[in-house]
Amino acid sequence: MKKLLVVLLVLAMLLSISACKGTGNNDQTNDQNENNQTVNDAGNNEQNDTDDVEEPELPEEDADSDDSQQAEDDADSADDKDDAADAEDTGDKDDTDKDQETAHLSHTDVTLKAAGNSFTLKVKGLEGTYAATYTVKDSAIATVNEKGVVTAVAPGTTTVSVQVEGEGGPYNFSCIVRCNWKEDSNSGSGSDSGENSGSTASVDLTAFYNDMISQYEFPALQAFTGDVLESYYAGMGDIATKQCLVMGSQMTMNNGEFCLVEVSDSKDVDTVKSIFQSRIDYMVNGGAWYPAPTEQWTNNSRVVSNGNFVMMVVHENCDDIVEAFNGLFK
Repeated sequence: MKKLLVVLLVLAMLLSISACKGTGNNDQTNDQNENNQTVNDAGNNEQNDTDDVEEPELPEEDADSDDSQQAEDDADSADDKDDAADAEDTGDKDDTDKDQETAHLSHTDVTLKAAGNSFTLKVKGLEGTYAATYTVKDSAIATVNEKGVVTAVAPGTTTVSVQVEGEGGPYNFSCIVRCNWKEDSNSGSGSDSGENSGSTASVDLTAFYNDMISQYEFPALQAFTGDVLESYYAGMGDIATKQCLVMGSQMTMNNGEFCLVEVSDSKDVDTVKSIFQSRIDYMVNGGAWYPAPTEQWTNNSRVVSNGNFVMMVVHENCDDIVEAFNGLFK
C-alpha cells in the first residue's frame, strides 16, 4: 500500500513538472511572437511612412528671369566693349602725347665753316614710319635735299624747316643754319707740294666726324696715334697730313671704325687709301674674329677720296656717310 502511494506521488510530481514546462514554453513562444509582430508592425509603419512622403516639387524656371539675366549679361558685355574702346583711345592719346614730348631734330643751330660743308638733319624720338619734308628759306645760303642733307653755299644765315606727317602729327621743326666764313680772294693756283684743286677747300674733318657720330651709332672708338696707329695702320706715320683723325677700336668684337685724313701732298692720297684698304682686308680675312663683325667689315666698309681728303668708314649706314662726305666738296 505504501509503495502504491509512493508511485502515485511520483507520478503526480512528474505531471506537475510537465505542466509547468508546457506553460513556460507557450508563454515564451507567445512573447516571441508578440515581439516579432511588434517588429513587423514597426517595419510596416516605417514603410508606410516612407511611401506616404512625397518628393518635393522643384520650382519651374521663370522665363522672365532668364530674359532679365540675358539682358544684364548683354549690358555688361557692352560696358566691357566701351571700357576697352576708352582704354584704346586713351592709349593712342598717351602715345601721341609721348611723341609730342620726345620728338625733336638732331640739330637746331649749326654753323658751317666753308662752302660745301654739310650735315644731315634727322627727326628723332618718333616711333613708326613718318614722312619728312625739308625746305630752306634761302637757297642762296644753303640747300637741303629730300634726305635732309644741308649743304653750305655762301656766307649768311638761313633756316631749314622740317614738316613731319604721321600718326599724331603733323610736327613742325626748324634749324638755324649759319654759313660763316670769309670769301678767299686769292687765285688758288696751286702749290709746289702737288696739291690738286680739290684740296683748296677748307673742310673741318673733326666737325664732320662729330656730326656723323651724333647721327649714327658707332662702337666705342678711340684716337689711334703714335705706336698704336702704326700697329693698326702700318705706314700712316710716314704720311705728311694736315688733318688726321683715325678713330679705331682695340676690342676683339670690332664692329666698325671711322678714319678721316687730309694729306699735305696729293701724291699720298693713293697711299693712304691703300693703307685703309689693307686694314679692311685684314679684318675681313680673320682679324674680325666673330661672324657678325666679319660680315660688317665685308659688306659695310668704304674707302673714298675727294681731292686731298680720304675717308674710311665701316658702318651699316656707310653709303649715307659717304654721301655726306662727298657733299662737303660740292
